[in-house]
Amino acid sequence: MRLLDRYLIQKFLFVLFFASMAFIVIFIVVDLIEHLDKFLESKAPFSRTVVYYLYYIPSIITLTLPVNMLLSSLFALGTMAQHNELVACMSAGVSLYRLVWPLLLVALLISLLSGIANETVVPQANRTRLDIYEHEIRDRPREQFGTRREISLQDRGERQLSIDYYNIRTQKANKVNIVWRDGNRIRERWDVKTMAWDSTRQAWRMSGITQRKFDPDEEISRLDTLWYEDSQILPGDLVDLDQQPEEMNYFELKRFVERMSIMGSNARKWIVDLHMKISYPLASFIIVLFGAPLASRKRRSGPALGFALALLISFVYFGFMKSGQVLGYNGTLPPWLGAWIGNIVFGVGGVVLMLMTRK
Repeated sequence: MRLLDRYLIQKFLFVLFFASMAFIVIFIVVDLIEHLDKFLESKAPFSRTVVYYLYYIPSIITLTLPVNMLLSSLFALGTMAQHNELVACMSAGVSLYRLVWPLLLVALLISLLSGIANETVVPQANRTRLDIYEHEIRDRPREQFGTRREISLQDRGERQLSIDYYNIRTQKANKVNIVWRDGNRIRERWDVKTMAWDSTRQAWRMSGITQRKFDPDEEISRLDTLWYEDSQILPGDLVDLDQQPEEMNYFELKRFVERMSIMGSNARKWIVDLHMKISYPLASFIIVLFGAPLASRKRRSGPALGFALALLISFVYFGFMKSGQVLGYNGTLPPWLGAWIGNIVFGVGGVVLMLMTRK
């Protein structure tokens, strides 16, 4: 049995390697065509473009891993079925469950490694890739790149903070508005010319403040400087606003969700993405569980049909994942269910198919 296990695993890993290489080439070619004008206009040396795509590879591998795993399982088991090797194994008393067990074990191990990579290698590689593209290829100054515009955050419940322009490097905001509301009515508003973070005092120092109180009549007062010390918003909260989930690991995203929730902001989208950090790596295992019994039923079909079947299953699976994600974003489904619905449907389907398949 150990010889048979090694034989099946070797076939699986062989296809997985070449499928991954093929998708890496496809993704790089498509991205290169899409950004070709930027690369041609860039003053950066060609070597930086090569480095840019080297940092793109970890993201491509983890993104396409479920499809590659499905292809590998279909081809490994499918070719054995086509050559009557499965029939010979079953005639010798080896059940399908025992035959696919090492394949599922390898798939689970690869899923765990994918999850670890998503927490360590992939976020850092994505940040570096974006940094190379923005600063070296597009030649945007770091001061320009390190800015945020039109920020709006909830600060301590009824207080709304709006910033027109924020410089990450200097930690300074321009044209700041702070609004207090009683329901739909504005109770008080501050118009602030500049607001800068003081690291010693751990507070925002505001300059050029115009205070307006609307209860019962409008009262206007002006101050040169004022400390905004009871704010829950920190400079890091303003930096992470447009950072994408793929640029953060699970714990960074979890802390970001907690800060957004404390400030009263709607963090539903980020909560869905947080659950996706766990559900997506497990997709590689789930999709092999679903594909293995299907592959064992194939007898005379060639590799072309196996490839078409893999694409069809992948299309349906990612359709479930994306639909669940969108339904989680808009509140139709709970965030956890939106992130896990694809795995739940295909996981249950895989178990049912395995039980229905002849032992």
